[in-house]
Amino acid sequence: MRIILTVLLVGTAIAAIAQPVSKKGEYFLPEAGEYALGIDAAPFLFYAGNLFSQNGNASPTAQFNNPQLAVSLKMFRRADLATRIKLRLGLVSNSWNGYQPEFSNVATVNNVKDTYNRFVSNVYLSYGIEKRRGKTRIQGFYGAEAGLGINTESHKFKYGNIIDQNNTVPNRTEFELQFQDGTTGITNLDDNNSFITSYGLGTGFNIGVRTFVGAEMFIFPKVSLGVELGLGAMVALRGKGTIESESWTIPAGGSSETLVTRKTEVGGSSRIGIDTDNSGGSLNLNFHF
Repeated sequence: MRIILTVLLVGTAIAAIAQPVSKKGEYFLPEAGEYALGIDAAPFLFYAGNLFSQNGNASPTAQFNNPQLAVSLKMFRRADLATRIKLRLGLVSNSWNGYQPEFSNVATVNNVKDTYNRFVSNVYLSYGIEKRRGKTRIQGFYGAEAGLGINTESHKFKYGNIIDQNNTVPNRTEFELQFQDGTTGITNLDDNNSFITSYGLGTGFNIGVRTFVGAEMFIFPKVSLGVELGLGAMVALRGKGTIESESWTIPAGGSSETLVTRKTEVGGSSRIGIDTDNSGGSLNLNFHF
């Protein structure tokens, strides 16, 4: 009896998956002219799983399904052929302030403001072709795509107390530079009483090509869960940057101390890699419209 029930349940599940039209007549699978928006499915799966937990449950959030933090969009030319576009346009400006006693030849209780400004830009664009197979609610897909990314990063400082012969080492706020790659431990003040006024990283370029293969299961009409694996090659280049600083010291070839500004180059870098990936997320949630 158990064997018969198991066979019936499996048969019912297979029949349901094979059926591309819902009971209301809604078509599950993508059609020519449709678009699909993809996000990371993990927050929604954790939310559903935690419904049975006593540890509480945070609301699901829409997250990117790729490491470039790009919006992923598919455009279906045919039911079995789609073009894929990923786009990121990230522009971030931050500002931090600090206050120090004002230097003056007469007694004062005023403060002056020091400012640290950071500007970061990240632009990424990729284009690809996706071929699909399968007539049931489970479809496979494969294809290739190429992408280009450009990023910049600059740090600038303005100080309230100036450097001159009456105040060769002014009171200035020490800021820790906040790099987008997480690098820490660098401040605007060094051991030689030199203050950074500008720190600019060189422009970064990322060029990559990728092949991919995956599968999707349409759990609702026009809504699917999918997994994608890829093999990609990438070249990452970063040009030389510059650090500008100022201090009261003896310049090269000089004989007396004065205000000296220096410009130092920051070395560039390059990286070439070939690796597999899972598109940045464990599962993708796709909405077709």
